[in-house]
Amino acid sequence: MLRMVVCELEKLKRSNVLWVICAGAFFSAFMTFIQFVMAQSVDSQAADFEAFYMAAIWNDFYAAFPLVITLMGGMIFNQEYSNETLRTILTIPVSIKRVCAAKAVVIGLLVLALSIVNYIFVFIGAGLLHLQGVTGFHIMKSLLQICGIAIFVYIAVLPLIIWGFRKVNGYYPMICLAFMYGFFGSYAVPGGQGDVYPITAGLRIINYDVLPEGDVFVASLTMAIMLLISAGIIFLAPYSYERATSKQ
Repeated sequence: MLRMVVCELEKLKRSNVLWVICAGAFFSAFMTFIQFVMAQSVDSQAADFEAFYMAAIWNDFYAAFPLVITLMGGMIFNQEYSNETLRTILTIPVSIKRVCAAKAVVIGLLVLALSIVNYIFVFIGAGLLHLQGVTGFHIMKSLLQICGIAIFVYIAVLPLIIWGFRKVNGYYPMICLAFMYGFFGSYAVPGGQGDVYPITAGLRIINYDVLPEGDVFVASLTMAIMLLISAGIIFLAPYSYERATSKQ
């Protein structure tokens, strides 16, 4: 498995996924920056660093991360079709299940990279706004929470990414679904369903400050179910290359 993961990382040289990471990380941070520029035009004392990165996390989970992670994952899976390498892979003793599992691991690593780049942009934005309250505690907390929400959003959208692999360019409709998935999450939290809605359950686990009362166990169970669904699609759902590449 380690060799397959390394091989998948080598394939990234032939894709534009790193540009997607940078663009997605910047988009979320820039959106938060603009929001706070507008807020400060009304009240220069309107926000501090903690409020800034909390707003960034909110923008991450409902807009940027579901869309960017699904796009990034879809590109990584779909390159086997676009580069016409999957048929060759299937002729050697490597199962499609191992290929999918290795790609899922690589996407997880890229999600971590996405969150770190996003954090850097968020920190730069906070510096440009000269926000107060930039302490060592909040610097570490914001980094852990941004990385955490990225991982949990990844777990939530992973079934969409894997299912999209079952058809050439199948990730296109999954991107639309992921966007709606995140968008409706902004309504699930105020409505009290945040712990059972996969895209928002991670907010509870990372201890996001502005949440109604809930249960960490329920949120963790939601994430575990999403992992089981992803594993079920990889290891139990049959895959057909002929059907995947069919024009119909």
